[in-house]
Amino acid sequence: MPYSENSSRYYRNPSIIDLKKVKTVSLSQIMGLLSFMFLAMAAGAFLVPTSYFMLAVILEFVLLFTIPVLNRRALARGDEPASGLTGGLALLFAACAGVVLGPLVQSLTETSAGLAVLGQAALVTFIIFAAFGAYGLMTQRNLSSMAKALFIALLVLVGIMVLSMFFSSFFSPFGLLIGIGGSILFSLMTALDFQRAKYSTADNAVLVTLSIFLDFVNLFTFILDIFLIFNGGGRKR
Repeated sequence: MPYSENSSRYYRNPSIIDLKKVKTVSLSQIMGLLSFMFLAMAAGAFLVPTSYFMLAVILEFVLLFTIPVLNRRALARGDEPASGLTGGLALLFAACAGVVLGPLVQSLTETSAGLAVLGQAALVTFIIFAAFGAYGLMTQRNLSSMAKALFIALLVLVGIMVLSMFFSSFFSPFGLLIGIGGSILFSLMTALDFQRAKYSTADNAVLVTLSIFLDFVNLFTFILDIFLIFNGGGRKR
């Protein structure tokens, strides 16, 4: 989850930074970029042929490490990251995320039952995402205290998912528990990242928006898995 050391210090104690010297970013700017990322993801999922799946996986992985580097270089030049190359690559990353989801999404849209499952999962995801995002913005509690625990939980979840690729017969009965655990984890991470967004500076706007976007994508995939399990199947990871 990328963010700079300076932003984390400000997040813990905003008073230690002279706000006159820091260019803040409004929440509407972050939500604007996030909205365009959602549109790019939808375009990638519904419009791009599934044959580009592997290319999108590779490009998504490369961009995940490239965007923070380019963000730092843009800041060093005095450029505005969100309006420059970094913001454009964030949209490309979102499109790649959509292409990765494309084979599953497009297969579900082929039947009315699958389309209903997809719609229900998307609706539930948006409701949970909005609820936890609003909590993160409105709560007076400092949610950064749970960041370390969430990161450890994320590593455990990733480890379980990797093992499930090799020992699917063992982990398949636990598919529902994994889906619920992943949904809870990324719901909490959504609240944490929205609170970070409230205190974000323009320097970190793209990275915080990217983190929120990833929260949504992962939350959606786990909720979709839960719906698929209840409808007689689960997505193979």
